[in-house]
Amino acid sequence: MSVSGNQWPATVYAANCTTPLATTGTVTGGGSTDVCVKVDVPAGAANDATDDATLTATSNGAPSVSAEATLTSIAVVPGNALVVDEDTNDPVDSQPYYTDALDANNIAYSVWDLADEPNLPQSYLTAHTQVVWFTGNSYPAPLGGYEGELKAFLDGGGSLFLSGQDILDQAAGKTTFVQNYLHVTWDGSEAQNDKATQAVHGVTGNPVTDGIGAVPLDHSVLKANFEDQITPNGGATAAFTDDGSNPDALTFAGSGYKVVFAAFPFEAYGTASDKADLMSRTFSFFG
Repeated sequence: MSVSGNQWPATVYAANCTTPLATTGTVTGGGSTDVCVKVDVPAGAANDATDDATLTATSNGAPSVSAEATLTSIAVVPGNALVVDEDTNDPVDSQPYYTDALDANNIAYSVWDLADEPNLPQSYLTAHTQVVWFTGNSYPAPLGGYEGELKAFLDGGGSLFLSGQDILDQAAGKTTFVQNYLHVTWDGSEAQNDKATQAVHGVTGNPVTDGIGAVPLDHSVLKANFEDQITPNGGATAAFTDDGSNPDALTFAGSGYKVVFAAFPFEAYGTASDKADLMSRTFSFFG
């Protein structure tokens, strides 16, 4: 095993990531083995700087036989947030609504667009402590393929701001992740689903929305009105209520992590000033 082409120091280890490795044990034809590559990112590397390393495996029995893989390392500056874009860009790209609100609060961030690269590395996600994740009009079950990664992120003490519509539709709202990490009880019926809401209302005493009055939702942004009513559980607190005074957003702080979940699209929430205010309150809650 060898690594080449990299500027940042890289070392091959056994699968335990502690024992340096130059030669693996015998691998039979058609078999496989695991190795670990550690990359030392320079302390002064800029956020989102990348370095490519080529990992080469060469057969001892037939030195002319080899195969290569490219490993890309991404520098993450501690304290920077991560924006995960899972919208459809139809009818609009939702990303600017979120990044503009972060910019207004001078919050540094990186962006990962799942439309460009659906494979979000677990190590990259968990290198951040604050994540803003939005799904726009994505349907069905936009979180389905990422719930395991989000669970690991929260188990590591992360803070998550999640917003979108139809995130919970049908069985998507009945997963153990939704139940135990988003802290939403959902029965999978249409009783709480697609509740068109003209305005959301802050909840007195909530750590994020206390003092916020009625804020209109602009359905022209996503050309849809599929806001959901939710039932907070496990110590979660209602953060916004809908036209019928039912919860449609929550906050949770406990088990070492924090969640702000809006079952309506942040991009449709009030004015640019309203969005900046809510983002500021959310990150103050995250600490």
